[in-house]
Amino acid sequence: MDGEIDAASGDDGKGSKDEPAPIPRRRQVTVALMVAMMVTAMEQLVVSPAMPTIIAQLRGFEIYPWVISAYLLASTVSTPIYGKLADLFGRKRVLLFGLGMFSVGSMLSGTSQTMGQLIAMRTLQGLGAGAVGPIVLTLLGDLFTLRERARIQGLFSAVWGLSSIGGPVIGGWLTMQMSWRWVFFVSVPFAAVAMLMLVVCLHEKVERRVVAPIDWAGAGLLTAGLSTLLLIVLDGSALGLRADLLLGVLTAVLLVGFVFRELRAEDPILPMDLMVRPVIAASLVGNFLVGGILFGLETFVPLFIQGVRGGSPGEAGSALTPLFLAWAISVAFAAKATVRWGFRRGGMIGAVMIGLGLLGLVAGSLDPRWTRFAFTAALAAVGTGMGLTSLSFILAVQHAVSWGQRGVATGAAIFFRTIGGAIGVGVLGAALAWRLGRLLAAAGAGGIDVAVVLRPDDHHTIPAESLAAVQAALGQSLSAVYVLIATLGLGTLICAAGLPGRGAAQADGTADEAIEEESLEGGFAAAASEL
Repeated sequence: MDGEIDAASGDDGKGSKDEPAPIPRRRQVTVALMVAMMVTAMEQLVVSPAMPTIIAQLRGFEIYPWVISAYLLASTVSTPIYGKLADLFGRKRVLLFGLGMFSVGSMLSGTSQTMGQLIAMRTLQGLGAGAVGPIVLTLLGDLFTLRERARIQGLFSAVWGLSSIGGPVIGGWLTMQMSWRWVFFVSVPFAAVAMLMLVVCLHEKVERRVVAPIDWAGAGLLTAGLSTLLLIVLDGSALGLRADLLLGVLTAVLLVGFVFRELRAEDPILPMDLMVRPVIAASLVGNFLVGGILFGLETFVPLFIQGVRGGSPGEAGSALTPLFLAWAISVAFAAKATVRWGFRRGGMIGAVMIGLGLLGLVAGSLDPRWTRFAFTAALAAVGTGMGLTSLSFILAVQHAVSWGQRGVATGAAIFFRTIGGAIGVGVLGAALAWRLGRLLAAAGAGGIDVAVVLRPDDHHTIPAESLAAVQAALGQSLSAVYVLIATLGLGTLICAAGLPGRGAAQADGTADEAIEEESLEGGFAAAASEL
């Protein structure tokens, strides 16, 4: 039937057996998919600049990293489940469900009255966001031939790029001019437009077919294991040593159980036979560290600008622009550079740039004379290095497997990057809280709420000496966090050293155009999808 997608048909590996849908409908559906992707791509970056203001109003400084980690964890673990549900019930239904849940979570996040409520609603929001990425990419495969996909992917990469650059600026502006609550509300109308266009324009003829069962047990074990790990990291000291030990044992049991489950699952979330290959293991660990660096900077740079330097939410948001702009630009040449230099050299050069940029960030956070130009240069160096290193890790994974395993391997790389962000933010947040508590106690300012320094209107409520002491303690604590992030950068250098060299990259029979397509589809979209 004209204008329909047969959800049971697809590519059998020998050629597509379903014809592309008529151009007018495809264009409308493609626009809807671009809007849906933009909503989730921009969400995290819009929220980050508002976090200092949110902390100032809702308090809960010690648990605010959960706002980031809970969203990332929920969206990542749910992603493979949504992919399987799309095969069972059709792409349209699952995508509409995900967008609807994301919108509800966004509205409830914007109405939260406590940090605990916000964390819970962000979890709901993340569960919805987990459906968007895999279903959008699946629908592109349904709608377009392989040759057409190479062109259309450029549009989606542009969406990621514009979202990563514009998100922090928009988040800062909304926080200043309206309210931090609007950083959550603003996505809802766009999600509604995408849903309406999908309802009107996308028609599926869903035929039930036999597929491997969903690995609910694996997903549950992984979610529970990572959640208890985050609980130890963020709240362990408050729970006491005995609780720490019990949670540690429980975490180990859950994660070991997950590994055994994946070894037996018919369609595992993470195939263990791939994970143990040296090249893939190095790439996955590298992606994990890249996620920690990326989300660590995104979370703790705005806090420094607003809490230590006294900047506005707008300045806190625009401070991240050099990072994402440099990353977006570097992708344009990173693919060819990686092929020319090899996975190892390209990854190591990028890792060195990341390290130098992070060391500049550490030095600047310790020096009150640090200029905005130096800040911009440091983050631009990190962003440029991210382009080389992240693509090297992605392309090395894709090169190490056969065509039939490439999707699974790329998905695993994306999975590890996002989980790295969730765990990384938790660890860095715990380090910040521990260091800050000790410095405040030493300065005799332990009873002062740190949120006061994030609210310029409340600065007059405490003595100037106390305000200066809190700002100094926060600055020193964030400097320690940046040192830890720089350590992650050193880890990426070590992982990049484990990648194949120039011969492996150039021995691949793939044409340069295909490599560039792969880098945009699997690399930049993978990197930006966590933003």
